[in-house]
Amino acid sequence: MSILWAGLVLAMILSTGRTARAETVRIGVLPVLDALPLQVATQDGLFREQGLDVELVPFQSALERDMAAQAGRIDGYFGDLVAALLLLRSDVSMPALLVSYRTIPGHPMFALVSTPGRKGATLADLKGASVGISTSTIIEFLLDRLEARHHLPRDYFRRVEIKKFPLRLQMLATGQIDLALLPEPLVSLNVLKGGSLAATDEDLNLPLTVVCLHERLRPQFPAFRAAYAEALERLTRDPESYRELMVRSCAIPAPLTARFPVPPYPAPVPPTRAELDDVQGWMLDHGLLRVRIPFERAVAPAP
Repeated sequence: MSILWAGLVLAMILSTGRTARAETVRIGVLPVLDALPLQVATQDGLFREQGLDVELVPFQSALERDMAAQAGRIDGYFGDLVAALLLLRSDVSMPALLVSYRTIPGHPMFALVSTPGRKGATLADLKGASVGISTSTIIEFLLDRLEARHHLPRDYFRRVEIKKFPLRLQMLATGQIDLALLPEPLVSLNVLKGGSLAATDEDLNLPLTVVCLHERLRPQFPAFRAAYAEALERLTRDPESYRELMVRSCAIPAPLTARFPVPPYPAPVPPTRAELDDVQGWMLDHGLLRVRIPFERAVAPAP
C-alpha cells in the first residue's frame, strides 16, 4: 500500500511540474507590421513545438498595453525601445529579448510624408512646415534623428502634437498640417492618395521595436527565441503565404491588401549596448529618464 501511495505522490509532483512549465505566457501586441513574426509563431504552433504556451493579447494602443504591463496582466510585450525603457523605469521587470524591427535600406518603416498640396517638395522647401508628431515618444526620437541625418536644426519644422496615427493621417489628407511622421502601411496609403515622401528612416540603422519578456521567464528565453527564429525563416522562405495573416493582424488598409510587400525582419538578437546608450541619452536630454538604466537590466543576454 505504501508503494502505491508513493507512486501517486510522485505522479502528482510530476503533474504539478508539467503544469508550471505549461503556464500561459501572455504577450501584449499591437496591430502593426513589426509584430508579424509573433503572429506567425503563434499561428504555426512554433511556440508549442518549443514547449511554450504563448497567447498574444491584442491592444489598440501602446498606452493600454503599458497599463496592462504595469498591472501585471501580461507577461511580455511588443513595443518600441522608448516605451520599453519607460516601463523599466517604472520597475516593470521586462528586459528586451530581441529586436523585432530595425531600419533597413530599401525598406522604410517610418517616413516623413507630405500632404498632396506639398507633393514633390524637398526638405529644402519645407523649412517652417508644420509636422504632426507625438512628443516624448519614439516618433519624436525618430524626427530628431532624421533632422540630424539631413543636417537640419532642431527647430527646422513646426512641430504639432497629434498623438494618434489615424488623426495625424486625416489632418494631413485635409491639409491641416503640411507633414506627418507616420509608420507603414500608412506611409504607402498616403502616397497612394497623392502625398509624397520627404524623408525616410531606412538609412538610420536604428532598432525601432523590441519583444520583451518578464525576468521570471528567463529559463524560457532560449525556447522563445528558437520559435521566433523559425517564424522568421518561414517568413523569409515564403512571405506570400503569410499575406492573409499580415492583412488580418497588421491592419493593412483595403487599397493595399494585394500589393503591400511583406517586409524583411532582422535576426532575433537584442539591441546592442551602443544602441541602448543612444536611446537613453536622448531620453535623458528630454527628461524621460533621470538616470541611465543598466544594460544588464534592460536587455536580456544574447544567446
